[in-house]
Amino acid sequence: MKNNNIYIILCVVLASCSFFEKENKNGNGTVVARVYDAELYLEDLQAVFPKNIRPKDSVVVARDLINSWAKQELLLLKSEVNMPSENEALEKLVRKYRQDLFINSFKKALISQKLDTVVTYEQIEDYYAKNKESFRVNEELVKFKYIKFSKKHKQKSRLKRLFISKGKNDLFLLEEEEGLESLFLSDSLWIRYKDVVNKVPVLKDTDKNKVIRPNYFTVKSDKTSLYYMYILDVINRNEIAPLRYIARTVQEMIVHKRKLELINNVENVLVDDAIKNEQFEIY
Repeated sequence: MKNNNIYIILCVVLASCSFFEKENKNGNGTVVARVYDAELYLEDLQAVFPKNIRPKDSVVVARDLINSWAKQELLLLKSEVNMPSENEALEKLVRKYRQDLFINSFKKALISQKLDTVVTYEQIEDYYAKNKESFRVNEELVKFKYIKFSKKHKQKSRLKRLFISKGKNDLFLLEEEEGLESLFLSDSLWIRYKDVVNKVPVLKDTDKNKVIRPNYFTVKSDKTSLYYMYILDVINRNEIAPLRYIARTVQEMIVHKRKLELINNVENVLVDDAIKNEQFEIY
């Protein structure tokens, strides 16, 4: 037995170092361990053997892997013998899991090969127009901009003039101004009001109903800084979300709808073919 153990370990070491493999008489590979009728083959052990392991550690690692496999097999056998009343229920779960695994893998491969994921903006607009009532927002959205600068800034009036200007060139000039501590000038984007509060923390103590107003300019301050803030437009809670804000969501919904239709069509074709070929009958 001792010599057999030495042979097993040598095989593992050689396999880990040089991918050595030797077929047995039955052509099933080299058996390195057995628990009752279950056998562990060298190639199975090699598949889980850590890469780049030092040769002197291979013996310990191999023994641990073999012992771990043996424990699993012995526990499985013990559970089958000592839990006969639960075996059938467990087998049903295993069969169900196997079915789901194969079916889901097939669906995934089918979707990967057949699903059309290209969605044009016209298709997004059409879907949005037909389903507007499904796109009501549950929180306030705003278009806004702001700048933050020191209270000691010497060009406050210039900053204000550039800030409230509707000219793009003025916004470009504002971005280049020195002394701005932070800013957000993309007022063509819809964002959640709570994200505005994160950008402008001084708003946390402000009643949002006094701030969320279209075309509303306000000045806020903390101990060291001033904030110029402008709300260009507002979408209130429960109003329909603007398409630009949810275009990505609509695109994903269209693709998901196509996915369901693809799977449903394949399922129907399979059933129809099985009926035609007399492979599916209802008695």
